[in-house]
Amino acid sequence: MGQGIDALDPATLTDLLHKSSLTAGATVSSVERRQVGTGQVASCWELALRLDGHADPITIVAKVSSDDETSRATAAMLGLYEREVRFYEHLASTVVIRTPHCYASSFDKTTGDFVLLLESMSPVGEADQLAGLPLARAELALRELAGLHGPHWGSPTLKGADVVRDDPAAEGDGATLLIPSLFDAFLERHGASLSDEARGVVEWLKPRLATYFAGRDGPKTLIHGDYRTDNLLFDGRGGEVPLAVVDWQMAAHGSGAHDVAYLLTTSLDPQVRRDHERELLAGYLARLVDLGVADYDAAALHADYAWHAFQGIVMLVCAAVIVERTDRGDDMFLTMIERAATAVEDLDSRRVMEP
Repeated sequence: MGQGIDALDPATLTDLLHKSSLTAGATVSSVERRQVGTGQVASCWELALRLDGHADPITIVAKVSSDDETSRATAAMLGLYEREVRFYEHLASTVVIRTPHCYASSFDKTTGDFVLLLESMSPVGEADQLAGLPLARAELALRELAGLHGPHWGSPTLKGADVVRDDPAAEGDGATLLIPSLFDAFLERHGASLSDEARGVVEWLKPRLATYFAGRDGPKTLIHGDYRTDNLLFDGRGGEVPLAVVDWQMAAHGSGAHDVAYLLTTSLDPQVRRDHERELLAGYLARLVDLGVADYDAAALHADYAWHAFQGIVMLVCAAVIVERTDRGDDMFLTMIERAATAVEDLDSRRVMEP
């Protein structure tokens, strides 16, 4: 298959969808498309398909390789495209978090191109990464997140999905060697735009990255890896679907607190997080218990959460210099890094890392 959205002509879509319940073997006679979403590593399009023998068009979402060479190179280096395809092929059916149904998937190991044809959730409610997630939506997001973590809680590996690797905090020397240089590039590009507090956290963490990547003991599970507002579709289908979670390119085997901390420390206004942190964590833990997790308590969750408060710094410092640069992207990365740095200070995360 060729690269990007231009490859999805009616004949190709007919081939991809011929075994799906969506078309029941009908021929796609025409397609109209419009770009949707704010992703910087891949490209998302809403497709209106006309099928032979059907009066009304069918709407789906296509996710395809980016046209930007920097983003494509990043995706290839980290295995992002293949990782998302394998999640839908092997793991989506094993969890109780709501995701769009996948009608067809393809990944070309030679070219690195991919395509996912997904259920459309349109219309969805508005949600702005920069504005901060309201409390009720944060509660819902954590309940869904427990539905991702619970079914694989304590699993030593993720069977049938070898491409879904350990999270970056357990990948060792490769990350340790590469990421400090990305910290340097970030500080050179954005350092002057940071608050003194945030710059201080970034500079403090850089020589301690190996310690962070060594990780903590504790149960591992399937994690999303980029669990934040832009990847959460609220009130899908005009309210029929309260929340659907998208963008599984960073799916990994790691600590559930990675996702919890990344959401709360980067997607909530710091004051909202401070005022409701304990109850939000308690709600997540209660849902895990409902799903059969019996070996994890509030003390362990709080310690893991404080440790993983650094994930927002690691993830976003790197992303800010390795994906296609946009004005919104710069604003988003800097806002989220500022929030994460505030959380690091609030939670005394430096002491957790270096008692």
